[in-house]
Amino acid sequence: MLFFDIISLFQNYESFKDSSVGSTKIFRYSDLLKVMNKYKDICTIVPIGLSIEKRKIFKIKWGIGKIKILIWSQMHGNETTGTKSMFDIFYFFLRKKNCDLVKFFKKNLTILFIPMLNPDGSEIFQRRNAVNIDLNRDAICLQSPEIQILFQEIKENKPNILFNLHDQRSIYNVGYKSFNPAILSFLSPSVSMEKDIYSISRKKSMGIINFMVKELHKILPDIGSIGRFSDELYPTATGDRLQKLGYPCVLIESGNYPKDFQKKIIRKYTALSILAGIYFISYKGYKGEYLEKNYKSYFSIPENKNILLDKIYRKIQIHKNKNKFLVDIGLMNFEKFDLMKRNITIFTKIVDIGDLSNFFTYEEFIVTGNKFYGEKGKNFPEIGDLENFKIF
Repeated sequence: MLFFDIISLFQNYESFKDSSVGSTKIFRYSDLLKVMNKYKDICTIVPIGLSIEKRKIFKIKWGIGKIKILIWSQMHGNETTGTKSMFDIFYFFLRKKNCDLVKFFKKNLTILFIPMLNPDGSEIFQRRNAVNIDLNRDAICLQSPEIQILFQEIKENKPNILFNLHDQRSIYNVGYKSFNPAILSFLSPSVSMEKDIYSISRKKSMGIINFMVKELHKILPDIGSIGRFSDELYPTATGDRLQKLGYPCVLIESGNYPKDFQKKIIRKYTALSILAGIYFISYKGYKGEYLEKNYKSYFSIPENKNILLDKIYRKIQIHKNKNKFLVDIGLMNFEKFDLMKRNITIFTKIVDIGDLSNFFTYEEFIVTGNKFYGEKGKNFPEIGDLENFKIF
C-alpha cells in the first residue's frame, strides 16, 4: 500500500499551491477561464451546458482509473475556497506528475470536476443564481439549468463518489467548552428523518469522512478543529437527494481561522482534506465493505455549535429612562460586493445584546462598567446598528 504522508504535504503545500489563483475571496468567471487554460495539457476541459445568463459551465476530467469521483464547487457563487483548493490539487498533479502518489491517483481514479456550477452568482459574488434560486435547495424541482446540468452529468457518468464543496460562516465552534472555531466541517447528508437509518451510500461517505478527519488531526493548529455539520434532513438539498438516490456524497464546509479573512489557511486545509479523501478511495476502492467498515466512528466527530460571534464587548453599561444595565454586545462581520470596483467591503453590525456568556468570539473586549455612547447621543444599542459607537 502506498503511504500517504499528509504531514509532508502540509509542510510543502506552498510548493504546489497555484499562485495564479488570487488570495481574495472573489473568484469570477473570467478568473476561471484564465486558470483552466494552464491545465489543458493534463486535463480534458469541455463545456457541459449554459447558465441562465448563458455563461458556459465546464467539466474538467483528469485520470484514467476505474473509480469515478465527481466534485463540484461554487454552487453558491460567493463560496470560492473549494474551487481554489481544487486548482491547487490540479497544480500538484501538474508539478508532481512523476511522483508515486500522483501516478497512483492517475492509475486508479478518474476525477470529474465542475469548478463553478453557478457562474452567474460567482460573477457578482452572490450565493444564489441569476433568478435568486438557491441551487442547493433545487434538487427535487430541478428548475435551474445549472442544477439540471449537475444531475445530468451524474446520470451519464455514474460516479462512485461525490464531493460537494462549500464555504461555512464564522459562527460555528467545535464543542462548547472553549474558543475552537471549525476550520473544516464535514457532512454525510441524511437520507431519512429517522436518525438510525443509514443507507449503504451514507455509510460509505461516513467512512471516507472518518479517514479524512483522522488525517487532518495530524496537522491541526493549536486553535481550531474539525466539526461535524448537523445531519438534519433537507429533502430538497442536493447532497441529501443524491445520497438518497444511492450516490455516496461527502460535503466539505471550508470554515474559518482567526485573522484568516481571505481563507488562505483554510484553502490549504481544504485541499489536503480532499487529497486525503481521494487517497482513501484509491486504495480501498468503492466496492465491498471497505469504505463503510468504520462508519460509526463518524459520530465521534464533534458536532458544530452555533456559539461564535466575530466580536463581543463584555459588561458594557447602558442607560434607558434613568435605568442602568450591564450587557454584552455581540457583533458579526458582513460582506458587501461592490460591482463597479469589483471588491468586497466589510461592515460590522450588532446582532445580539444581553448575557452572551455562552458565546465565544474571535475578538473580545472586557470593558466592565464602561459606558456606551452611540451616534447622535444615543446611550443604548439596538440590534442591526453598525459598529459606530464608542465605549469609555
